[in-house]
Amino acid sequence: MELDFQNRYNNAIFPNRHRIVSLSIIDILMTDAVFSLMTINSSFNRLESLCLWRLKSDNLLPCLLSLTTLPRLFSLTIYTYDNIEDFNDAYRVIFSLPVLKYNKLAIEIDETYIPLSTKDNYQLSPLQYLIMEHSCTLSQLITMLSWTPQLCHLNCELLNESNQFIGEDVTITLPNLTHISINTCHVQFDIFEIFIKKISSQLQVLHITTSNDIAYLNGGRWERLLVQHMPHLRLFEFKHQEFVEDYFEFTTDHALINRFTSSFWTKRKLVTELVMDLIDWSSIEIIYSIHPYR
Repeated sequence: MELDFQNRYNNAIFPNRHRIVSLSIIDILMTDAVFSLMTINSSFNRLESLCLWRLKSDNLLPCLLSLTTLPRLFSLTIYTYDNIEDFNDAYRVIFSLPVLKYNKLAIEIDETYIPLSTKDNYQLSPLQYLIMEHSCTLSQLITMLSWTPQLCHLNCELLNESNQFIGEDVTITLPNLTHISINTCHVQFDIFEIFIKKISSQLQVLHITTSNDIAYLNGGRWERLLVQHMPHLRLFEFKHQEFVEDYFEFTTDHALINRFTSSFWTKRKLVTELVMDLIDWSSIEIIYSIHPYR
């Protein structure tokens, strides 16, 4: 396998490296072999897009450091599949890439806790698209956002509670942020509300899936949040998941979801849906969703 890649590199990639605009290495057996056989450096002076699949974490930082000499790297996608002890250095290098507009960093291990300092100084980044397919805390995310002032699209796979309190005095300036997607949010609604108010003034699209805190089912509270802090929002998709053992009983808190049926929601052609799924004989998954009528 390595010999085959070496031949392709010697005969096709290396002689044409100054012409290559986009490079994707998707063979799961070859990605790590690349770093012993080739170096992506300034000689790839027209490279604009790079995608690496199944990269070992040990090779992540050396790979990123080699990319700092690329003058036209606008898009970077990296999938890694084992534990990463520290993302600080990785994101520090990513933010230093001079013209990078799109970055996706994914780890395949579900709900892995990734240490990320909230106090480190990073270089202000020109990133417009930040896709974080790994877990982070809310305070860590705020740190990331403070160094990406040009951000337009944010996608976060798993957002966890912070040990640090997110105060009203925290300032985040993101005048171009129009799209947010949070695939799993474990942050309490009280704290999430403080956060979203700080970054939502230009939001046009919000996708969020929550769990744990039943306060998210309060349709009246969501209505106030959207009216007062998201005047440009045109697409809202919301899901709330609950896992119940043995049996399920509706409470007054669950009844708050009826407020999603007011004229505010129907005028926007948003509908409420409730799905109950029997996972096994002792566990039920309940999903409440608010989404555009289809």
